[in-house]
Amino acid sequence: MKWIALAVALLCQDGKTREVLFEEGKAVDVRPAVATADRHASCVVIFPEDSIETLVAAWNEADLSVEQRRNHLFLKLLRPVSGDLHVVGSSGMLYRLSISPGTDAGVRIHRPRRREGAPVPSLEFIKALRLGRLPADAQARRGSDAVLYRIAAMEIRCRFVIQDPSYTGYVLEARNLGDRPHRIDLSKLRSRDLILAGAREHVVPPKSATLLYLVFTSRP
Repeated sequence: MKWIALAVALLCQDGKTREVLFEEGKAVDVRPAVATADRHASCVVIFPEDSIETLVAAWNEADLSVEQRRNHLFLKLLRPVSGDLHVVGSSGMLYRLSISPGTDAGVRIHRPRRREGAPVPSLEFIKALRLGRLPADAQARRGSDAVLYRIAAMEIRCRFVIQDPSYTGYVLEARNLGDRPHRIDLSKLRSRDLILAGAREHVVPPKSATLLYLVFTSRP
C-alpha cells in the first residue's frame, strides 16, 4: 500500500523513532497519531525478529489499519480509540502492544542483553524444551494422560512441566483425531504471564500429533 511506503520514507527522513527496551510479560506502549482525511499519520513498529510469524487484533477495521512486512508492523489509527495487539515473532516471542492515540511515528523494540549470572532467557529456555534438554537449575515432572482441552477434533494433553526460578514451561501434545489437517494458531493463546509459545509443526496432519511449547513467568 502507498501509505506504507510513505510511512517508511517519513520515518527515515525525520528519525522520529522511539527506542523501547522489551520486558517479558509487559506490554509495549505504542501511541500513533490519529489519521484524518486532511492529515496522513501512521506508525511503524520494528521488532527484534527476522519476521513476524502471526498477529491477532480484535479491532474494528474502521478503527485501525494493520499491515506487516518482514519484522515491520505498520499501524494507521483511524479513530481515537485504544486496545491491544498481540504479535508473535519468528523466534516464538510474544509481544503485546498497548495502542492508544499519541504522537509516535516509529517505535523500535530492543531485547536487553543478558547479564552475567542473569536468569536463562526465555528463548534459551524454550530451545531447551524443544531439544528435550533440562535447562540449568530447572526441575521437570511428568504431566498427565488426562485430556486438558478438546477443540474440534484436537485433543491437548500435558506431557511435561519444567520449572526454574524464572520460568515455568509446559510441553503439550496436540493430537488431531479428525480426517483433515488442523492448523495451530498460537496467537490465540491469551494469558498475562505467557511470554513465549512455539510448536513443532503448525499444521497437524489427520490422525497425527505435534508438540506445543509454552513458557510462563514464574510468580511467587
